[in-house]
Amino acid sequence: MISGKEDPLERRTAFEEPAGFPWKKLFLLGFVLGLCFLLGAGVAFALLSQFGDFPSIESAAAYRPSVSSKIYDRNNRIVGEIYIEKRTVVPYQAIPKHVVNAFLAAEDANFFKHKGVDYTAIVRAALKDILSGGFAQGASTITQQTVKSLFLTPEKSIRRKLKEIILAYRIEKKMTKEEILFLYLNQIYLGDGAYGVEAASRAYFGRGVNSLSVAEGALLAGLAQAPTRYSPRNHLDQAKARQRYVLRRMAEVGFLAPAEADKAYKARITMAPPSNFRSKAAYFLEYVRSYIQEKYGSDALYKNEMQIYTTIDGRLQEAAHDALIEGVRRTEERNRYSGLQGALLAIDPHTGGVLAMVGGVDFMESQFNRAIQARRQPGSAFKPIIYTAALDKGKTIVSTLDDSPIEFERNENELWKPKNYDGTFLGPIPMLEALAKSRNLATVRLLNEIGVDTAIQEARALGIESPIERNLSIALGSSGVTPLELCTAYATFANGGERPTPYFFREIRDASGNILESAEPQTKRAIPPETAYLTVRLMQEVIRSGTATAARGLGPYLAGKTGTTNENTDAWFIGFSPDLLAGVWIGFDTPKPLGDRQSAAAVALPIWIRFMSRALPHYPERDFPVPPGVTFARVDLASGKALPPGAIEGVSLPFRLGTVPEAGPAGKQPSPRRQTSDDLL
Repeated sequence: MISGKEDPLERRTAFEEPAGFPWKKLFLLGFVLGLCFLLGAGVAFALLSQFGDFPSIESAAAYRPSVSSKIYDRNNRIVGEIYIEKRTVVPYQAIPKHVVNAFLAAEDANFFKHKGVDYTAIVRAALKDILSGGFAQGASTITQQTVKSLFLTPEKSIRRKLKEIILAYRIEKKMTKEEILFLYLNQIYLGDGAYGVEAASRAYFGRGVNSLSVAEGALLAGLAQAPTRYSPRNHLDQAKARQRYVLRRMAEVGFLAPAEADKAYKARITMAPPSNFRSKAAYFLEYVRSYIQEKYGSDALYKNEMQIYTTIDGRLQEAAHDALIEGVRRTEERNRYSGLQGALLAIDPHTGGVLAMVGGVDFMESQFNRAIQARRQPGSAFKPIIYTAALDKGKTIVSTLDDSPIEFERNENELWKPKNYDGTFLGPIPMLEALAKSRNLATVRLLNEIGVDTAIQEARALGIESPIERNLSIALGSSGVTPLELCTAYATFANGGERPTPYFFREIRDASGNILESAEPQTKRAIPPETAYLTVRLMQEVIRSGTATAARGLGPYLAGKTGTTNENTDAWFIGFSPDLLAGVWIGFDTPKPLGDRQSAAAVALPIWIRFMSRALPHYPERDFPVPPGVTFARVDLASGKALPPGAIEGVSLPFRLGTVPEAGPAGKQPSPRRQTSDDLL
């Protein structure tokens, strides 16, 4: 309040220099402090420049950053990358001018005018910091940002800032502006795990930087200041606001006409969906990484931008992952437990190329690859090997086996009494029915007849390398095998007796395109083609009338076999068409029962069906080719006798030439029909 007797001079003085706001003193103090700062900074700059420890600028000219090695599927599509920093280096000339201009407008419009440091920008930033009362406004040029990224730590100190300025001057003397931009645009982090404009363009838009529009380039340039804050995936509104700023700056400095900037802002931008393939192919990609690193070393893997062409099929890999995860989830929910594991492996039976591999339920939780490392009892999934050996010894698919009780002496005090899953006995039955219904007693008797050594020899020929116990229990799958081994054996059946060697890599190249290694499919004759065909027919019956009838709807020519171990501890199903084989294993890492009635047909088979229902449409539906040494005859299964020519009863079945059963009397003699059951070790 001003009184009526206030002195005019005092009023004038108070108006000109209010209490608490001494302008002259403030400016004088600012001038003195600024002068002291400049003198101190100048001395420090001179001393640091003369005596400081600096990295060699020449290393920037030989720019060799951490890059991504690319992994391709069998259709030559990129399905994964191996990196420390996800980066693909591209030449400066390959980056569109409007993308370069967007970064210049956003980060350093005077880039082509200054010599490493923009003093105008420093003053502008200082004034804004003073007015805002903080230190949020940056003033680093693109050159400074580049040397900071390449040579310095992210610490905030005057010493580091002075080093940055000195290095910026030095690099400007050694390199052209375009060379500095090449470093900057390939080095900068732009969020979503991407370093450099090429990797970022593919991450956000699903295509290379050379195809970006003005709108997309501006959005990308807007990420440079704060990739997380302006992420178009997580903060689209802020990303669009930053894009508007970049476009406005491009218009202000003359890179765009205002109308072009406005049009670009209104343009619709379609973001590429974030890829989840890496998580779905984690076990396969880790196998690739481990192999490359062990053979070629870390430097080649992370700095040589290797091109790794694999056998994997991206579509089948996703289908395999989805099928396994869904199947395990349903089993856990049904039985109210957790911690179940599984594996799914898909192979091209003609070449041995691994098309899909899922080694567990959660790679982050466990990197143990059960598809190729876990050795588990296969249960009745081992039986086809026994039957193949019997066919090689002269049996036919209608040879009679005895499914009746039997016991063997383990030692003086112990007897081994194998039993069937359902506790029943079917008596004399043909081999076709014995395998289809997975009769344990019939299989044990068959193994006893042909000899354990014969079966082991057959297993070795089919690709089983794991130790095999030399006793009759192997008829019921007592010796552990890996899913890869068993799939290889089954692939031999599907491939007409030629055993394929599983492989994962088609070709590996270095950054210059030089071929480091390449692979061709390798097969080896393991069993006669006639034997393979007859085994396939036995296994087709498993799906047509045996323990895997749930898969009949997938097609008429599929073959496979279930496998369940004691107390439902392990569940398997391996099945195939003429062109695709897939195997599923389910169990706990520490073996324990899966639950009551949780056999292979209930646990593993549904996963196989789910996978094959997505995979088979990519393949032609066809039957297995008949080898020249096989003929067909109509047979009565009840008697095992061939029917007279022209008979319409019975079943048409394949036989090796010279092994067709003798003819019996004409007339229909129906085979007894029994309820199907699953298998048991």
